[in-house]
Amino acid sequence: MGDGPSSLVVQRPLLFQSMVHSHPKSEETAVYLPKATLQSLPVEILLHIFSQLELKPYLFSRGVCKEWQRLLPLADIHPAWLRLAEFYLKMVNTPDFIDTRTWIIDNLQPFDRQAYINILLSQYPAVPEEFRIWLLEWPERATVNCIWPGLPFISCTDFSPRRRSGVYWVAYKKHSPQLLAPVYRQHTPYAKFVPGLLIWRRSHLTEWLIFDEDEPELFGRVYVTSLLELEKSGVIPHERQKIPDDDDELEEAYDEDADGYLNVPFPDWIAYLESCWAENVRRLERRDTCSPLQDRVMPESDMTPQFNSSYSTKLPAVPWSLRESCMEYLMID
Repeated sequence: MGDGPSSLVVQRPLLFQSMVHSHPKSEETAVYLPKATLQSLPVEILLHIFSQLELKPYLFSRGVCKEWQRLLPLADIHPAWLRLAEFYLKMVNTPDFIDTRTWIIDNLQPFDRQAYINILLSQYPAVPEEFRIWLLEWPERATVNCIWPGLPFISCTDFSPRRRSGVYWVAYKKHSPQLLAPVYRQHTPYAKFVPGLLIWRRSHLTEWLIFDEDEPELFGRVYVTSLLELEKSGVIPHERQKIPDDDDELEEAYDEDADGYLNVPFPDWIAYLESCWAENVRRLERRDTCSPLQDRVMPESDMTPQFNSSYSTKLPAVPWSLRESCMEYLMID
């Protein structure tokens, strides 16, 4: 053989073999190690391994054995991961859950999850943690009520448990998501723009995820503004309205957490998703059916904002990057 690199590749294993055979170990010096498996590891090490898992591996690990099912909830994982895992299990164990998957699975479209987060961070330096973890790790086939960037950007009139009526704004420009600038009216006469991601619009409702770290009571919360409550689509209200004492119908429509008030924002993204799924479960239990109109495909190109527009197919606020050129909107009452 020559002295080139290829000869070394061959000679090294041969040399190693000759060394092993020329110095055999005696029975007295041989060490036999037991075969180790994950199941044989001490509980402390297993819990440490579980604490490093991301959401999908954490969920899949539950199917390994009953002992892992018992140990996984004991691992020290991020609270948002744990809540999402518990929520996922609650969803998939809902009777007739599979009936809510048909349209979603047939219409999923690929998008770069990390690039989506990076583009948001290029517009504002903080993304709510629950939303970030959900977007990066949630199983797309378990999409909640069609709330997923990887679905078509459409206007839908289907009220069945398979869909969610309204405009799927969270899917607008999925490859280059855009923060908008709704107006926040503070506890003073002054107003300011806050960065928000438009999630959904339907008839009188507009749903926002707020990104403003300078306002701790806003950051990461989901606000649902309602024209029926005399609110505006492009304005985040700073105070809650009291439900009239004589309005029993409204009082029944709001849950116990509302504490007698209208427009209580969801404290974070996961609470919002849980509420959306609860709405879907109610439709499943009622066996809601309908004959919807054909979906309207919305344009993916830049759309001209119409501040405070009541039309669900319109952007109700300007892009966050253009807010300084639209200061007159802060003066609108």
